[in-house]
Amino acid sequence: MKTTGDGAIPTYGALDNAHVSRTHLRITALSAAGTLLDGYDISIISVALILLYGVPAFGLNNPTAKALIAASTVIGMFFGAIIFGYITDLKGRKLMYVWDMVIFIVMTLLISVSFNFESLFIFRFILGIAIGADYAISTTIIAEFSPAKTRGKLLVTNVLAWFTGAAIAAFVGYFLLPLGPDAWRFMFLVGIIPALVVLILRRDVPESARWLRKSGQLDNARKVEIEIAGRSDAIPGSYFKSNTAFSRLFSRKYIRSTLFVAIFWFSFDVAFYGIGIFSPTILTILGLSSNSAILGSAIFDLFAVAGGILALTLIERLGRRTITIIGFSGMGISLFVLAIVTHFVSQAGLATSVAPLVFIMFLVFEVTQAIGPGSTDFVYPLELFPTSERATAVGFGTSVSRVGAILGITTFPFIVLSYGISSSLLFFTGFAVIGLLSTIFLGIETKGKTLEEITGEVPVKNPRIGYSIESEAFTEDAP
Repeated sequence: MKTTGDGAIPTYGALDNAHVSRTHLRITALSAAGTLLDGYDISIISVALILLYGVPAFGLNNPTAKALIAASTVIGMFFGAIIFGYITDLKGRKLMYVWDMVIFIVMTLLISVSFNFESLFIFRFILGIAIGADYAISTTIIAEFSPAKTRGKLLVTNVLAWFTGAAIAAFVGYFLLPLGPDAWRFMFLVGIIPALVVLILRRDVPESARWLRKSGQLDNARKVEIEIAGRSDAIPGSYFKSNTAFSRLFSRKYIRSTLFVAIFWFSFDVAFYGIGIFSPTILTILGLSSNSAILGSAIFDLFAVAGGILALTLIERLGRRTITIIGFSGMGISLFVLAIVTHFVSQAGLATSVAPLVFIMFLVFEVTQAIGPGSTDFVYPLELFPTSERATAVGFGTSVSRVGAILGITTFPFIVLSYGISSSLLFFTGFAVIGLLSTIFLGIETKGKTLEEITGEVPVKNPRIGYSIESEAFTEDAP
């Protein structure tokens, strides 16, 4: 990190101690709207797969093809997150904040008119690139504008939008089923209109003041801080210019955070996507009709929303680490019980004696995953890394998590086919335990701290105005 000007420590007391304003809410809402659309589009495929299964042109009557279509968006996210996360740190938050929504709209339209396996896979893959970019960009913007004491709540609002989008997808899918074999096309088209509104409104969102300062644009940073907080504590002629370096994530200073984010997010996504994408399929395997399975999945998604609301109320009270531990524990217990129960379910269908327990365990899974890692996976990566690598770190974490999601999605059909539904649930249970252990041994608490305090970018905190700017200058041993 290079010091420019008189070497004074950059302070963000104006942003960190600001009251939540309309501008904060507008930025959060526009970021959350994109996340809601992401949740909708990723989740709607679980309903569409049931309809596409019977269409010969798509060839989804074998596990490989079905798994690839289910994972296509997630594969695209792997590349989109890591590439555009890095670009976001180099070129700014706002550039791709607008363009990723353009790609989202175009690809969603093309998906709705896709005509075979190859076209559907390619369009959903490119859509995934845009969604992966949005994961890295929208959450970074919220984190860098948010006051320290409400940052967790605003970030969880973004996560809550994802669960809401998933729930909307399940209900839209259910109510559009009567339209017949082509109903899946309308399911995708539904997301285009709100995406156009979000695209138009996002153009007026300002660039991150933290990124502007790190890139040396002090005057612009001051203007943004005044717009957001009503004042600025930037010192004329003094700023820190930091070059973005992907390798810094693996430096001695940040390696623990990098390992933690990678392991806990990877483990969570193996279980979450394996269960989430195929929850209607799981319920049909257990004996429910297609319509009932889709409706049941929609109800589960509503409980995920309820879990997200609980996370919103608990994250600044109990802290990030505690709710993550609660979440992984609930996931592990519910999946283990489901594995035991389904082992005794007759192949003829879902036994009425165990149906209530199966339903309850699915609800426990959805509520606890949303309270815990399903919310903190959008919080921890933003808080544990410096401004110069923040979006890069989110992109890296997202990409690693997509590997977990791909593993969960692609292995599920094969495990079920070879060993049965109970074995697949035990497989996911194991990853919930890995996530729990990583949180216990690697997770730290970030509640109530400023971003610079968490990352060690400043040495002294003044409780009133943020960080002191005495003679000591911050330096970093960059690799």
